[in-house]
Amino acid sequence: MDVIQSFMLADGLVRGRLIAADRAMADILERHQYPAVLTPLIQEGVLLALALADGLKYDGVFALQVKGSGPVQSLFVDVTPKGEVRAYAVFQATELPVRFDTVAEAFGPNARLMFSVGVIGQEPYQGVVALAGQTLTDGVLSYFKLSEQIDTEIILTGRADKARCLMIQKMPDRDDSSSGQAADAFETATVLAQSVREDEMRDLPPAEVLFRLFHAEGLKLFDPKTPVFSCRCRADRMRHFLKSLPTAQKDALVQDGIIKAVCQFCGAVYTIKRDELL
Repeated sequence: MDVIQSFMLADGLVRGRLIAADRAMADILERHQYPAVLTPLIQEGVLLALALADGLKYDGVFALQVKGSGPVQSLFVDVTPKGEVRAYAVFQATELPVRFDTVAEAFGPNARLMFSVGVIGQEPYQGVVALAGQTLTDGVLSYFKLSEQIDTEIILTGRADKARCLMIQKMPDRDDSSSGQAADAFETATVLAQSVREDEMRDLPPAEVLFRLFHAEGLKLFDPKTPVFSCRCRADRMRHFLKSLPTAQKDALVQDGIIKAVCQFCGAVYTIKRDELL
């Protein structure tokens, strides 16, 4: 099941989305030979990025990135307004444990969580915070609390091949009179969201899950979107990137007069002659 189901409650005082990305996630993972310990981490990053991107208005690319000094040096996910998603992780295979109990074990103690939103014709918005908490979800919630000051709840549940993300947020107050109503509506929605059963989230269509949870809270569903894996790499883009590198760095990549460049997102290999980069 692959769907981004957006919704609102209480006449727009609370908004949210329920994400399922089974096929898209499988397409991302099958292009890499990632150790199994990385799968939950990448999956959480993909679901969070899809949920966050769907709540924004942009015409470029939304990106979620984590950088650190642990066994996993970075995780990068980006999403287009159409729901096209791709992701990759950079890691030291020899340092990976059997499992990670916290994100600090994966990315190290001083990791950073970064967001960027690209809008055509404008400088991208960027946000950077320390990666706090036990999970990537905790880090995102901390970001909203400290940087955006938006009341947010995120529920992740399900098996590795059927994970789901339910996100709800209190919308900015329209006026002083709506402030208390919005706070009450968000508190009620949070309690209901936390009551959801894992088998419901995993096995039922998102629209049915949302109806069961929020039918008494003025639930309104928006047209769903389908998240899909899609890589935007092309030979001309790779050539342009290589041209931008310092000469010494380009020369270090050359073997027998060519450079073999590999896309980190999809694994596509581009063979480019050195003289094409002059």
